[in-house]
Parts: sequence; structure tokens; C-alpha cells
Amino acid sequence: MKEPRFLVPAMAAVLLLTSSCQRSAGGPLEPVPSAGMEAGPDRSVTVVEGDISAKVTARWSSTGENSMRIAYRNVGQAPRMIAIGGLKMSHAAGEAALRTAVDATGVDLTDARADNDRPHVIFALENGSDNPAKLDLPPGASREIDAELTSFTSTGSVRPGDRIAATIPMGRQPVDVTFVARSP
Repeated sequence: MKEPRFLVPAMAAVLLLTSSCQRSAGGPLEPVPSAGMEAGPDRSVTVVEGDISAKVTARWSSTGENSMRIAYRNVGQAPRMIAIGGLKMSHAAGEAALRTAVDATGVDLTDARADNDRPHVIFALENGSDNPAKLDLPPGASREIDAELTSFTSTGSVRPGDRIAATIPMGRQPVDVTFVARSP
């Protein structure tokens, strides 16, 4: 029995497509205990620099869907400015730079109101250097920042158990936090 002419090319195309479709891996980042940092039970870490504190949770992905949620708080008497553009992650596979950052303070998609459904965009990579990426933090204020980061810059990928360093922008100088990539 002779196979139809189109069967061999079709089978080759199916094999090519299935081999190129890799399942992404990812999960939470767990902070490594360090002096001056308080780890929470929810895989968060709180860092303090002067009157500014930041509670950070983060996620990693092998397909470049790295993210962070940072809850900033200013307990001082003076307003502070946070240079959000310095937020990044570093791994042996390269650096993941900030792609987008939004102020998600007060955003609630579950209520009936529509006026609190859209977060304020602080930074968007596609806007280029015209975007200053600054977060104004008045005295006594708290802000919740959702940030997406790019994929790591080289061809390697993150795996569970790998260490990832995160640079968290603070008031005067950034703070570096080390995380371990965990499975979901």
C-alpha cells in the first residue's frame, strides 16, 4: 500500500510544531533570609530604607512573564520619590528589565464601580525614555505597585532552585534581595 503524497509532509509539520511548543515553567520566588529583611509566611519579604518600607512578592517564568508586587509605605514626615525604572531581576541567564509598572492602589475589579478599574501607568517600556518612571509617595501614604519584567536576556532559562537577585527601588538607594525560584 502506498501512502498518500501529502501524509509525509503533514506528519513532519505536526512533529515540528509539537517539538517547538514548549510548556512554560514558572512559579513563586521565595526570599532568602538576609540581615535587615523580614520574610513573611506568604513568600514575601519586607525591606526598609529610612522611612520607606516595601513588602515584595515575586514570580518567575521560563517564558519571560516575570512579575513583582511591591507595597510601598512612607512612615516619615516628608514626601518621597521612588525611581521605579530601576526595578530589575538578575539571573545567570541575564537580566530582566522593567516592562510595565502600574500603581494598583485602590483598584478593584470585583465591585460594581467602574471608576476604580484602571490602574495608573507609571512606566511602560514602549514609551521609551520619555517616561520618568517615578512614584510619588506622600507622608503616611501607601502604594501598591504591579510590575511586569522582560524575559532574561540570554538563551538560558530559569529552573526551580535557581537564585534570582532583584533590585528594589527605594527612597535613596535600591535594595538587593535574593530569591529562590520555586515550583507552583
